[in-house]
Amino acid sequence: MTVDSDVFNDHLLTVLRSVTGAPALAYAHAPVRLTGGFWAELFAFSLVQSPDGWPRDLVVRVMPQADTARRETAIQRAVAAAGFPTPVVRAAGGPGDGLGNAFMIMDRAPGTPLLSGLSAAAALGRGRALFGEIPMLLASTMARLHALDPELVRGQLIATGARIVSVNSMLAVIRERSADFGRPDLVQAAQWLIDHPARPSPDVICHGDLHPFNLLLDGSGVTLLDWSTAVLASRSYDVACTSLALSEAALDVPGWLRRPVRRIGRLMAGRFRRSYERSSGVVIDQADLAWHQAVLCLRALVEMSGWTYAGQEGAHRGHPWLASGSAFAARLTAATGVAVIWR
Repeated sequence: MTVDSDVFNDHLLTVLRSVTGAPALAYAHAPVRLTGGFWAELFAFSLVQSPDGWPRDLVVRVMPQADTARRETAIQRAVAAAGFPTPVVRAAGGPGDGLGNAFMIMDRAPGTPLLSGLSAAAALGRGRALFGEIPMLLASTMARLHALDPELVRGQLIATGARIVSVNSMLAVIRERSADFGRPDLVQAAQWLIDHPARPSPDVICHGDLHPFNLLLDGSGVTLLDWSTAVLASRSYDVACTSLALSEAALDVPGWLRRPVRRIGRLMAGRFRRSYERSSGVVIDQADLAWHQAVLCLRALVEMSGWTYAGQEGAHRGHPWLASGSAFAARLTAATGVAVIWR
């Protein structure tokens, strides 16, 4: 945060009192920053006496881009209302609504990330367990999400005025941003993907970032977090995202460990895909999968180019994409024929 924590806490309490209509509302535990996020900032807090219908323990998510925040909030609200396991949104606002940036106030979810505290050595030591457990949890969660009616969110997304609603609109924005960042190679790759689309298929609600660190596990089940990249798209888009995240594992490991870690990741990706096909009853076409993986590689490379363009690379040190940048560039080059550079 760029503001003093006491000031932020006071502003948040003012917002909470306003949205709940409870002028005496007070903290039982003042906001504490949660670790693990790269795009948004999250703070956990508790209230002395929660308003009717609200839990005592809450999280505020502060988001730097209002357009993305509106899309994320609309989708998370809709899927939570449909009974999907994600935190219920209690209140939300834009940059002018009290916190200086867009925000969302939601229930605090129980549990810990599937790979919480996992080092590269631990990944190798738990290879058999990881290979069996995590891909199936990811697959069953994704199949449950894709079973929801996409019309639950389509109208709300349009009403928010969000620029990105589908993969097609995402590619248009990516092409524009690539030009702004002075990356003609990424402009060409985006244009190639626009000119050579995947075959048409029905839309589902896609999370767009369903990986082990966004899935909390506790004794009662799983909770899916972070809807900032969610869109309406072919189910192949979500499958591509998770399989790419597993096969290009973003672990900072010594050179001699990279090959075995990558092998485990690719085995997990294959198991995930097969588990998803069993859970959903839908076979994912390999060509569709490869096309959507190219879109995701492009998305990541453009985002990182934006950091470079803005001189903000240092602020993103440790982001998992940085460990996979060269692999993303190689995959995108192979898919489009455009000589994509990394760095």
